[in-house]
Amino acid sequence: MATNQLIIEPVNELAQFDYVATQIMNRFDLLIKQLIARRDALLGKLKDMKDAYLSKESTRKSAMEELANTQRHMEELSLKVNENKDLHQQATDLYQQRIKQLETPTKLQQPFFSCSMLSQLQTQIAEFGEVKEWELDYSLKKEPILAVGKEGYGNNELNAAGLSLDEPNQLIYIADWGNSRIQVVSFEGKFLERFGQDILKRPWGIAVTEDNVFITDEDIHALLQFNKKDYKLVKRTGNRGAGDGELNLPQGLCVDYNGDVYVAEVSNHRVSIFSKALEFVNCLGTQQLKHPKDVKVTPTSIVVLDYNPICVHFYWRSGHLIYSCITRRTDGVVYGPAFFSLDVVGNILITDIFRNNIKILSPSGELIHTIGRRGHGRGEFTNSFGISISSLGTIYVISHNAYFCLQAF
Repeated sequence: MATNQLIIEPVNELAQFDYVATQIMNRFDLLIKQLIARRDALLGKLKDMKDAYLSKESTRKSAMEELANTQRHMEELSLKVNENKDLHQQATDLYQQRIKQLETPTKLQQPFFSCSMLSQLQTQIAEFGEVKEWELDYSLKKEPILAVGKEGYGNNELNAAGLSLDEPNQLIYIADWGNSRIQVVSFEGKFLERFGQDILKRPWGIAVTEDNVFITDEDIHALLQFNKKDYKLVKRTGNRGAGDGELNLPQGLCVDYNGDVYVAEVSNHRVSIFSKALEFVNCLGTQQLKHPKDVKVTPTSIVVLDYNPICVHFYWRSGHLIYSCITRRTDGVVYGPAFFSLDVVGNILITDIFRNNIKILSPSGELIHTIGRRGHGRGEFTNSFGISISSLGTIYVISHNAYFCLQAF
């Protein structure tokens, strides 16, 4: 594993807030869950022993020792956040605030799960009647809560690859690969509009920001930027090639909190980085990547899905490799990766087009759960492609299901 120091890039005030909020939740989410579990176990234990043993000094001493052990455990875990001195004080302040909320189990605000929720949280903050923490139990995701989109080439029909969520506006943007267009669908599954059919050939990957829609087209080997207000083309990259700013079979892409666009190039064996104005910035992975299919960016790292060998690479934001995990074990965890997404705790969700399902892996590459099966019914896939998980844990996935191309779990 590389030991490169984390580099904090300058961001504007809102982006810094997004970065800090996400960093804090990534660091403390598991800690808070452990604290709640220990606290609830202790309260249950004290309740059971109250009538018979409350007056006994030994029981009080045992309870105090358990509380002290819990506090020491919290302090030990808290020290782990000291990897970044600039964020440590801000993280500590928020941590103490959360601890006070837990000590008074009345109404606890829903935590910041991701930066995409910030605009929603400004106007509406969900409240719970008792202390609860967010958990992603993938074993409960057996049947879809949304199944729409007949496969085909007509209006409101799909032959799609990638998708991207616009959570503030409750919209899904779909790269309709076989129909040379982008389709916009509501979170309820209503087809609203389409664009790009006069420009696009084979749109594959798609990423949505507040103002723009970025699309990779593997037929014209380009990254295109559309204005989100009128869906008119703003800019595109140049010709096919291997030079700086040139692309060769671009597929998955994403946009970071600064607005930079990251593009996985299958045939150039790299990830190219562009500014939000589509000016070439840099590239990474030329020493490790073989056929990169998709890319995602977190506040601290760049994560790349590679097809051959089938593995996931983790890079520092500086571009230096942290580590890689092989996802194809002897039992074939993933056979044909197409796209991937990351949940709030760092688990990796990969669509497997050869096994017609979604594989959920831990950050180290261990299989956690599988969703879906081969077929054309609800909860079934035929070649699973684009995937995205919302900040509230809903999984949206594209497949070539004859009757339900877009499903949500």
